[in-house]
Amino acid sequence: MDNLPRIALLGTFVGRGRERQVGEICAAQGAFYTLAAPATGTAASEVLQVLGIGETSRTLTLSLVPAPLIPRLRQELRDRLFMTQPGQGILFTVPLSGINARSARWLSQGMDGKPVEILALTNRGCSDEVLAAARLAGATGGTLLHTRMLGGQEADRFLGIQLQKEKELVAILAKGEYKVPIMQTIADKAGLQTPAETVVLSLPVDSMEGLR
Repeated sequence: MDNLPRIALLGTFVGRGRERQVGEICAAQGAFYTLAAPATGTAASEVLQVLGIGETSRTLTLSLVPAPLIPRLRQELRDRLFMTQPGQGILFTVPLSGINARSARWLSQGMDGKPVEILALTNRGCSDEVLAAARLAGATGGTLLHTRMLGGQEADRFLGIQLQKEKELVAILAKGEYKVPIMQTIADKAGLQTPAETVVLSLPVDSMEGLR
């Protein structure tokens, strides 16, 4: 597998306009790339304060990071963005259970059999192609986010391609037995070797309800 490192997903919810600083910090600390998508909070103001979000207009950032770098990066974000203070945002990390990289070779980190959240990062205008491929393998649907790259100098080395700045992120919740078929079908029909240049990764889910 070309000695690919263990990978984790680091996410933040920060006030609108602070995402560029998140991207700069993540890039400086060795993140492969960082994506940003606008988000709007719906919770009451007192709940937002408890959660550490001082405003409803905010940005979701997602960074792919070598797992050994996570502790240092979390500390850097906490210190420079004052995340230990109320209202300055939320930071979270999630291990990956799989990803396609470098000519669609697979990095799998166990956790098979459990429900998964499959994230497909594709070029603008290619989300329908991704969803069509996923449905062929048993997916029932997905959620679409429009994102932009905040930093991706390391993506060329990691993925073997040069990612476009504007991307679409398709999120698909699936039962564990559908994880590999869905990811493989997306990679085959809309993967890194196609015009869609889709990066597919999966996150473990502890439990889920309502999915047939």
